[in-house]
Amino acid sequence: MAKKARIVIIGAGMAGLTAANKLYTGSNDMFELSVVEGGSRIGGRINTSEFSGEKIEMGATWIHGIGGSPVYRIAKETGSLVSDEPWECMGSSIDKPRTFAEGGLEIEPSIVEHISGLFNALMELAQGKEISQTDADLGRFTDIYETATRVCSPRSVGSFLKSGFDAYWDSISNEDGGVENGVKEYGKWSRKSLEEAIFTMFSNTQRTYTSADDLSTLDFAAESEYQMFPGEEITIAKGYLSVIHHLASVLPQGVIQLNRKVTKIEWQSNEEAEDNESRRHVKLHFSDGSVVYADHVIVTVSLGVLKAGIESGDDEEGELFSPPLPDFKSDAIKRLGYGVVNKLFVEMSQRNLPTLQLVFDREDSEFRFVKIPWWMRRTATMTPIHSNSKVLLSWFAGKEALDLEKLTDEEIVDGVLTTVSCLTGKEVKKDTAKTSRPLINGSLSDVDDDGVMKITKVLKSKWGSDPLFRGSYSYVAVGSSGDDLDAMAEPLPKVNKKGGQVNGHDQAKVRELQVMFAGEATHRTHYSTTHGAYYSGLREASRLLKHYKCNFEC
Repeated sequence: MAKKARIVIIGAGMAGLTAANKLYTGSNDMFELSVVEGGSRIGGRINTSEFSGEKIEMGATWIHGIGGSPVYRIAKETGSLVSDEPWECMGSSIDKPRTFAEGGLEIEPSIVEHISGLFNALMELAQGKEISQTDADLGRFTDIYETATRVCSPRSVGSFLKSGFDAYWDSISNEDGGVENGVKEYGKWSRKSLEEAIFTMFSNTQRTYTSADDLSTLDFAAESEYQMFPGEEITIAKGYLSVIHHLASVLPQGVIQLNRKVTKIEWQSNEEAEDNESRRHVKLHFSDGSVVYADHVIVTVSLGVLKAGIESGDDEEGELFSPPLPDFKSDAIKRLGYGVVNKLFVEMSQRNLPTLQLVFDREDSEFRFVKIPWWMRRTATMTPIHSNSKVLLSWFAGKEALDLEKLTDEEIVDGVLTTVSCLTGKEVKKDTAKTSRPLINGSLSDVDDDGVMKITKVLKSKWGSDPLFRGSYSYVAVGSSGDDLDAMAEPLPKVNKKGGQVNGHDQAKVRELQVMFAGEATHRTHYSTTHGAYYSGLREASRLLKHYKCNFEC
């Protein structure tokens, strides 16, 4: 009786469990299957948790468009979109945000909305979309786009946005009355400095979407390849983990093995494989010293782990792959971008809080409040997770996200209170983290001591310092391209389909597909998303199913 092909999937996140689900349900018991997970839980960068009695997501949060999303389909079919308990970002009934600029200036919504329209239009144009704005005042954006691309031939999204804002400003400079009208109305702010700071605020939000520390590192040409599903973006009432548990539910007990960290993957090049037809070609080493041999391995670890794994001497374990990955694969890993995005949850003593948008002055401004910590200066919002919640959420990307991970709870509380005080112009008492003029029912108001609002606790994610992830998600960096994402998905070793004879033996189908790759960073058009990870898991499972069904038919 022929032995079953042994398939080991490294990682029990969305990609890994999707592949396992497909292989198990579609193979008619053809394989000896296992999923090895280095951590103590399944889900990977999906991690539903609880804070202040409410369901929250420490990692992946959104279904990005419900039209055609496989994640939406699974969540709907399993009843995960409804819950009797509150959850993060439920509904859309949160009041419109209030925007404060450094120094206590509350900015009129019309000013913010105008710059929001400019920013969104530029991003839509960069993504190859038609402008969705209908305001007649935004009709100049196409001209701005043409000017921005003609002037700078942008390599990065950041340089394009800067050129776009400059083109916008030049266009209004020529209007009757000039651009300095209303300077006194904005206090210490000129119109240009204020609008530029608002524009920067939206750029900071965009950084959290991409994970790039700076949008100047985000490739402009690749931006138009990225695809979104149509329809609204929603969160999952029963938590993102409900989708993960559904995928894992079909697998027999023992298939998923937790706390099994792979430290080295030994695979055989074409030449080495010639004398080893009868044995399994991949050898996995684990942190506990054990070894497992496999016919096929699907690697679903993050791009951050792969980046660390190809750097010789990165840690005491050395390189992850032996022999080292071929140049086409390692070069793609090096070129692609991979960043850190963290979330900060802040529990307040009262509910009905407004959403705050935070506008900060330039680094070289003499009016900057030096007490505001640098890591708060690049976050854009503090938002209640739903309309009746006492939990505020802020997003951090890049260097400040990494810095956040190192801060104590006391340092975070102090930084948040200082920032709110300097922007709203309201006094903050550091004693027991109390504010004498708290935010209540969407307004800043005085209350007596019994009604003083305070921060009661905080919770932060730590994706950057976690050695199993080393960050959050991928992006196409300047110098890389969609071709690198395709290279990420290429199995090893590469087999020459034109000539299958080696020393008189047709070994191509035996030796190929030793090491396969899945995960969000292996999908050309849906990278950085859970549905991209899902599709990649399906892709690799289907690749193996097709391979073996073809073998049997032949």
